[in-house]
Parts: sequence; structure tokens; C-alpha cells
Amino acid sequence: MVSIRVAQKAVRICEGLGAEYADARVERTYSTEIRLMKDTFDQVASGVDQGLGVRALYKGAWGFGSSTSLEPRDVSKTVRGALKAAKATAPRAKEKVRLGEIPAVKDSVAAMVKEPLQSVPMETKMQLALDVSGEASKFDKRIASVTVTYSDNSGETYLATSEGTQLIGRPSRGSIVVVAVAREGAKVGTIRERNGMQAGFELFKKVEPLGLARRAAERAVGLLQAAPAPSGRFTVIADQKLAGVFAHEAVGHASEADHVITGESVLRDKIDQRVGSDLVTMYDDSTYPEGWGSSVYDSEGVPTRKRLIIEKGFLKGYILNRETAARLDMQPNGGARAQSFAYRPVVRMSNTYLLAGDQSFEELLEGVDSGVYLKGSRGGQVDTTKGTFQFSAEEGCLIEKGQLTKPLSDVSLSGMTLETLMNIDGIAGDFQLSMGLCGKAGQVVATGMGSPHVRIRNAVVGGK
Repeated sequence: MVSIRVAQKAVRICEGLGAEYADARVERTYSTEIRLMKDTFDQVASGVDQGLGVRALYKGAWGFGSSTSLEPRDVSKTVRGALKAAKATAPRAKEKVRLGEIPAVKDSVAAMVKEPLQSVPMETKMQLALDVSGEASKFDKRIASVTVTYSDNSGETYLATSEGTQLIGRPSRGSIVVVAVAREGAKVGTIRERNGMQAGFELFKKVEPLGLARRAAERAVGLLQAAPAPSGRFTVIADQKLAGVFAHEAVGHASEADHVITGESVLRDKIDQRVGSDLVTMYDDSTYPEGWGSSVYDSEGVPTRKRLIIEKGFLKGYILNRETAARLDMQPNGGARAQSFAYRPVVRMSNTYLLAGDQSFEELLEGVDSGVYLKGSRGGQVDTTKGTFQFSAEEGCLIEKGQLTKPLSDVSLSGMTLETLMNIDGIAGDFQLSMGLCGKAGQVVATGMGSPHVRIRNAVVGGK
């Protein structure tokens, strides 16, 4: 295990130069990216990325350095650079960094893999993209274009710390994304479907990529019949994807402890206070089986867990790394993540979701005289400090006297986070966890976003 020895050596050098704490991450990642646009391969690429990332804590201040070379001379240079940065920062630090205590661990963790991604020929992966594109294209003559993106990455990670932690990981992730565009005259409908999980190439049997293609095409064609959405306040039923995005973006980011400490969260100072209706229970769960954002340990070597954020409407916790845990006098809960060795770990979500209720979708519809059903998400904006959000849905449908009637397009959901949580008055039992990619601090990491169908009273809906 040359790489773990490189990490251990980096830590020893750092300690010898006076660091009060140090950790080193060595990674080697093999990746594939294929993009097929209108039956033409726009990108077919594979590569290997490796390197070292070192954190040094000196007199209560952090320094960080990284390198793509694992040669002894470059390892030493990287360590010295990290410590130099910490020493330069220490005299200017307004508050000294303290770390929440954790036990040292030695462990090796590997994703459950039957067919290693690296062993699958590029031609096989390309054929999968062609099959998916063909399945969507043949659904209807009005499908104008299909874009398929195949991605996978696997490899090894090694972490060593000055406290004695030694971890070896062998992650493996794959995903497929389908974007179908339907066109009829001047009307255009665009839908994206995607799925992925932590596994080997066998995952593409579980995620049913051809079914994904058909759903994307069917929904895109359906949008051609959609009318512009009304604007105003309505009872809204959000599907699993849109409600999952709300859980992640509006609530999850607000529960990240670094935002809480800096005053950039509407959830600051609200532990054990009511922030939602009795129906609302929410987790950030790194232990979710095969979850897109799951891991056994975080990037600091802390064992992860199922973190309770909201329980029956009451705020119960935050997502913490070791530093924020010490600042808030809480226990570290495994919420530190880094995109790769080239980045320092920061507080991040894993799989964030609203817990399922016991109602059916039909029961949510009952009693809604005038409302809007919203499906999917095209993204949006969130202000965690003010507690406001705005998300664009992919499609919608009017609800009239408990029935789904006219399809809608160009529709959005917006409002105040805490008001929306309080106005949730129905949660179905049809939970789904979707894959996503989350950006923060210049880093992008894999995250899961989940929810069942959710009914929200007096929600703000916007049309084009």
C-alpha cells in the first residue's frame, strides 16, 4: 500500500515541522465521460487523476496544499507549503480553530461491485449510450433531439491523520442522464431524467436506462400540450424530485453548520424550536444503502451517520465537521466532504430527504378544489440567510376538485422556507431518492435528494 505510506509520511513531515494536527489524503481516480448528442458522440474520454492533499493546523489556523505528484520531493514541498500557509494565517486568525474529539480508526471500505467499471470496454459503454438514445428517439416522431451522458468513476482513496486514523476506500459510481427535446411547430418541450448509484457496471441493470429514456421522451412530448401556468397562491402538490430539491436546497444548506455559525442560515439558534408542521421529519443520511451521497467515513475520517435535522416539526440538529462541532459544542457527525484531494474538506450534505408519510397520492389530491401539481426541477435560487427560495418545475398540472386536469408548462414554486415547512399538511408514502450534484465553496460533490409527494397549503406559484 504505497499510497497510504505516502499519506503517513506527509503527516510525519508536517508534525516534525511543528503542526499541532495534520491529515493527508491520497487519491487515484479512474473516470469515463461519454456524451452523445443527436446520434453523434460529442465526447468520449477516459482518464486517471491522482494526487495528495494535506491540511496542517498551526496555532489554531489552517493551511492547505495539494499536488498531483507523489514523488518524495514533491510530497515534502506540498507539506511545507501547507504549513507555511498555516503559519502565515495564524497571527491574523480572529478565532482559533478547535477540533471536536473523535476516536482514531483503522479501516478499509469498498463499494459492493460485481462488474468493475474499469474492466468494461469503452465500446460497451458507448453502445449503452446509443441504445438509450435510440429508445428515446423512437418513442414519437416529435422527439427532435436526444442527449445522453454516461459517467463513471472508481479508484482508491487513502487518509492518514496525526491522531492515528488510517483509512482506505475504494469508491465506485456510475450514472446516466437523458435529455429529450420534443418539438411541434413553435412549441418545445424539454425533459431530463437521470439515475445512478454506487456500484459496478451492473448498476445499469438496476437503474433501467431504457425506461429512463422512455420516461424522458414521454414527458417531453406531453409538454407540447401544456398551457402556461397561472400565478398566485395555491395548494401545491410537489412530486418526489421537486420536494427533494426543496429539502436539499432550502433546508439542507441552511442546516450546514458553517452557514449557521456565520449567520447565513435561517435555522440559526433554533434547536428544539418548531420550524415545520408535525408531519415534517428530515434527515441527512450518509448511511442510505447505495445512496448517491453515501459514505462510511467523511473526508476527515469521522464515521458518518443518519443525521436527524427536523423531527415532527422541531429542529434537532445540524450537519457538522470537526471544527463547527467544537464551535457549537456538539459531537462531530461526519459531515465534512471534499471533491477530491485537490480541495480541503468543508461541511456538506450527503443524502438529504423528507421522511415518508402514510397517505397515498390520491388522498393528497382529495379535497383540493383548486391547486397545482408540480413535477421535476430545472433548478432555482435559494437565500439561506433570508430563508427564501424559487424553483422552476419541469412540468405541472392543474388540480380541480381533486382531479388532475390541464397540463402546465413554465411553472415555478417560490416562498419562505419556514413558512413552507409549516404549511406542509400532507405527505405520501411513495418515497424516492434521486441523484444530484451539489456545488459549494468551488467544489462539486455527489448528493442524494429525496422525498415522497408533499402537499403544501398557500404556496406561491408563478407562470411565464
